[in-house]
Amino acid sequence: MVVWLVFSVLKKVIGFVFLLGVIGGGIYLWYNPAMLHNITVYITRLVGGWS
Repeated sequence: MVVWLVFSVLKKVIGFVFLLGVIGGGIYLWYNPAMLHNITVYITRLVGGWS
């Protein structure tokens, strides 16, 4: 019962932190489009390197 409660709370906390991270990252990239371009290029290189 206690383990289930801890797991339930942990899931909520992780979800909340993840949501904050996504929102924060979105706002940051909105005001720093150059960074978004750098990330896009980096991801493209990663994917290109794998294929």
